[in-house]
Amino acid sequence: MAPANENEKKHADKLLDKALVATKGQVKTLVADSQYSSRRLRKKISAHGIEAVIPYPANQRPKEKGLLRVDKHFRTHGPARKRRIYRRRTSIERMISRLREQLDLNRHRVRGLRNMAVHVLLCVITMLLIAVAALRLKKPGKARSITLLGW
Repeated sequence: MAPANENEKKHADKLLDKALVATKGQVKTLVADSQYSSRRLRKKISAHGIEAVIPYPANQRPKEKGLLRVDKHFRTHGPARKRRIYRRRTSIERMISRLREQLDLNRHRVRGLRNMAVHVLLCVITMLLIAVAALRLKKPGKARSITLLGW
């Protein structure tokens, strides 16, 4: 979490370091959107032996062939393997969307980084509990939506 007026790319190095510590260096692939595309971050990722699946934006034109790109219609272009990996990123985007819309993370009233982290974790736990309850009630179609569960 960072202030809204800061670019997320500034925090990417620290996030990568924390991910490597948390996973004990077991990260094999890093998937991010084109906002994180920078030469410095790509060098750091490759220095750790991690494959970067980050599309190049239109203003970055490296001389290499077969690079991953996303056009203005959000279609991916490049190697089939990287396109397939990049498309998986949408599942986490959907989860974040549900957190914002169904659990009101877009209108929170919590202040402070620690309090916000606790609030986000409680929301994620709530999502997981709803999924477990829906599966136990044999209603798997309702596992993704808090509002549709309708006890």
